[in-house]
Amino acid sequence: MIKNQKGNVFVYILIAVGLLAALMFALSKSAGQEDGAGELSDGQNRIVAGEIIAYAASASNSLTQMQQTGATLDLVDFMLPSDVNFNTAPTLYKLFHPDGGGLNYKPLPTKAIDDDGAGLAAGYYIGRFNSVEWTPSLTNDVLFTAYEITEGVCTEINKKVANISTIPNVVGDSLANLLVDDALHAGTNANFEIVNCAACEEISALCVTDGAGKYAFYSLLEAE
Repeated sequence: MIKNQKGNVFVYILIAVGLLAALMFALSKSAGQEDGAGELSDGQNRIVAGEIIAYAASASNSLTQMQQTGATLDLVDFMLPSDVNFNTAPTLYKLFHPDGGGLNYKPLPTKAIDDDGAGLAAGYYIGRFNSVEWTPSLTNDVLFTAYEITEGVCTEINKKVANISTIPNVVGDSLANLLVDDALHAGTNANFEIVNCAACEEISALCVTDGAGKYAFYSLLEAE
């Protein structure tokens, strides 16, 4: 009887050890999956950041090609393909038109969007509507903006374009007024000055925030 009891105890110990091992395996697997998900999220942010930067570069190249064929900046039209007058002549000076700059319009990557649902929608915006203080003159410059993007993508953009992991705050005016043509929103454009963002001075491309949850990447395509 005692011998059988000893055997039963041994079996119970083996079962307990097996259950413990299974539990440890499950916990380690769960932790590994969580780590993997985190790494995937960081990786996605880096990929999307690269897509946005590449699209800004494509816009710059299209603008340069237009200038090389005789289109001065005051003639360039930033009308989107969705506009009813997109195919109305002269199409030669339209950045997105095949006859002009030939820039392929792309929506902002879905994984980059952080739209608060109020006012101007998240998206890409390109225009010539204000002057950036640290450019050569007071003449309006051409800005590319990825508006209302996620903080994670914004951080990855700054790592790539400025080798920093911080996001400078913009003060004194809204991101829309400073970085998007007011023909597309309810605000009023203002020149982008050093007082708005001291950390932006002399930097042609950077992701910034209003400090209240909005993030936008600007790229100075043409400095006048």
